[in-house]
Amino acid sequence: MATKEQTKILQPEDKAEKAAQDKKSQAVVKSKKGPSPASQPKKRRFALFQDVIAELKKAAWPTRQETIRLTLIVLGVCLITGAILGGLDFGFSWLIKQVLLGGN
Repeated sequence: MATKEQTKILQPEDKAEKAAQDKKSQAVVKSKKGPSPASQPKKRRFALFQDVIAELKKAAWPTRQETIRLTLIVLGVCLITGAILGGLDFGFSWLIKQVLLGGN
């Protein structure tokens, strides 16, 4: 903890010093905001597309082997899920025909 003497050193002694410190801190805050929008040059029309391309170049893309492997996994899961759902649909259709429609 700071002693009273250290606290006095850190605090400005009079109002003039305090006002000067406030102005300095306000100047620092203003400088951190950056230039006003009016002073910035207008961006080009297609700057968004250039930014998108730049971000896409930064992305970590999978290798061809990873892409093929993951694609085959997705297709396999889709086929298995489709077979399960198709079997359930067929089974429930048969059950409904037997119970509600009298087995025709």
